[in-house]
Amino acid sequence: MAKKKSCLLILVKMVLLMSLLVAFLIAGFFYAKDRLNEFFNRGETVEVPDFRGKHLLVVFKEKPADLIIEKRDEKFDPRYPKDYVIAQYPDPGTRVKPNKKILLTISMGSKMVAVPDLIDKSPREAELALLNAQLKEGSRSFVASSRIRRDRVITQSPLPSNECETQGGVNLLISLGTGQNRVPLPNLTGKTLADAKTSLQSWGLREGKIVFRRDPNKPKLQVIATKPVPYEGVTEGMAVDLLVSNGADPETSSPEEFKRFELTDVVPSLAPAPAQPVAAKPAGKPAAAAAKPSKAPDAPPPPRIIMADEPEPEVPPEALPPASADRPESEKPAAPSADNATVMFAMPDGFMPKEVKFFQVSPQGRRQVYAGTHKPLDQIRVEVPRIPGSKVQIYINDVPIEDRPVQ
Repeated sequence: MAKKKSCLLILVKMVLLMSLLVAFLIAGFFYAKDRLNEFFNRGETVEVPDFRGKHLLVVFKEKPADLIIEKRDEKFDPRYPKDYVIAQYPDPGTRVKPNKKILLTISMGSKMVAVPDLIDKSPREAELALLNAQLKEGSRSFVASSRIRRDRVITQSPLPSNECETQGGVNLLISLGTGQNRVPLPNLTGKTLADAKTSLQSWGLREGKIVFRRDPNKPKLQVIATKPVPYEGVTEGMAVDLLVSNGADPETSSPEEFKRFELTDVVPSLAPAPAQPVAAKPAGKPAAAAAKPSKAPDAPPPPRIIMADEPEPEVPPEALPPASADRPESEKPAAPSADNATVMFAMPDGFMPKEVKFFQVSPQGRRQVYAGTHKPLDQIRVEVPRIPGSKVQIYINDVPIEDRPVQ
């Protein structure tokens, strides 16, 4: 047993001695290299400039006259544009003898790859094809199509077989299928003319007539209205006319052309919709008129937003504030929850939070009842007024997702 321990101890000592010997050899190598470099470069020397990150034309313009520039190799590097220096040898700051060669590694720019054909593929198949091609997915747009089935790619940008830089984005136009021959037109009001044209193209719509109107209160080339109006049903390939602000410049169109457009504003989130002019109550309405049977309210109270992980509050009747005859109409308590309907929606799976909007469409008009940003798989519950014949339209990132009847 003692003999085994003695052998093990000897082995450990030999390993330590070998490690120290190797360390000394490495240190001696670098020391000898520095001394040799000083010996061969003794006398007049030149300091090597830093050429990294510079274009070759700049390198040859700035290099000292007594140094020689040579290209060592080339390689793809997305961090540097084509013909820019990635690395050099000797390193910057090194002192060398005149006529020393400086070897440079030159960038060939980003590697170009062929864009795969994604048409008629599902979003998941397109994502995998882009990953294999060293590309990534850009923006998604949706449009109804009778040619391509639902959840399939209609077209893409860049088109198949074109070249794109590695990790470049490919935009997809995805079909909503034939179940929705008409989809609501997203709101373009407030966008610039260039952004509106781009949005129409990505949604599969055509640019119609552009009418310019003098409006000093709005920036020049800002969209004031559209025809069809926002959220009206449109089909693939339909032309959309645009009414655009001309700023303080004179109008270039006739008043008859302005009449074709309906100026609309989206009601802010969680705010009651403004009363329609025909249903507005005069300020001096007698108290006797208030006793008449009331119709559906012109401006229902804001909806209650309840997240799925929160318990819905139960308010006993005795806890409600008492009604007061002299209380103004706008300050009376909201209708009880029995007059409201609950719309539930589950966010789709994904990676990034998205903006969600709810619009209630009824015979009284259309108004936005909720807007918020939610993470994937969030459960949303929104209480909306129960109005006969109404429905709730749900949008994600201004893209129509589905309609829900209010029951």
